[in-house]
Amino acid sequence: MGQLFRFEFRKLFRQKSFYICGCVLIGLILLTAVTLNMIYSLSQGNMEAGGVTVSASDDGFLYTGIYMLVGAVSSSNFTIVLAVFLSLFVCSDYTNGTLKNIIARGYSRTRIYAVKYMVSLAATTVYTIVCWLTGFLAGTAFWKVGSLSGTTGDLVITLLLQLLGNFAYTSLFFLIAVLFKKTGGSIAVGIIGPLVLSMIISLADTLTHKKSFDFADYWLDNCMVETATDLMASNMITRCLICFLIYAVLFYVISIFVGRRNEV
Repeated sequence: MGQLFRFEFRKLFRQKSFYICGCVLIGLILLTAVTLNMIYSLSQGNMEAGGVTVSASDDGFLYTGIYMLVGAVSSSNFTIVLAVFLSLFVCSDYTNGTLKNIIARGYSRTRIYAVKYMVSLAATTVYTIVCWLTGFLAGTAFWKVGSLSGTTGDLVITLLLQLLGNFAYTSLFFLIAVLFKKTGGSIAVGIIGPLVLSMIISLADTLTHKKSFDFADYWLDNCMVETATDLMASNMITRCLICFLIYAVLFYVISIFVGRRNEV
């Protein structure tokens, strides 16, 4: 097991896509901060021209370091880049014949995929922390740190939920990569698949006309959007926590089941 971990981590740190995707995530967050700052500056200029002065120190000012922190990984930008990276990372073992060589050494497929999945979670954790730091520093540099809507504990819970949500996305993209085994197909499905599922779920909500229950509330995308605040209601926290855990475990178990039966 230890040799498998060393092999996977060595492959991770030697893979150029790991650093390229990380730089893309950082660049997207910085671009978002620059864009928001330009929009704010333009709106402030228009208000001043109309005789109204708005400053970044106003209590109602939206953009802050805290705002950028909690919103850093809750957008589709993060999930798209994560889907691309995991497709490249997982599918490379199929295209290069690496997986076949590892199996020939006597390692079970369950153990191989388990280690690969855990290393994928480690990569996701690194990306998440880097995005949090980038968002917070960019928001603070452009505006100010800002104040919390709730307590520090509320913010920590929100961030932990976001990390768990990213683990659920990791399980989903890991499953897609194991299913398709080809980098191109895996990337395409990883990017388009969640969007199509969101559309189907929205259509189901429209057709059922249910007012007290929405299927969309229990899908990954909507749960991640709801974590883009440092103060979440307790029922929302519980719902997101349960959904993230179920999706993370479910997609992982299916990927192991599929991986054990894949031809390599």
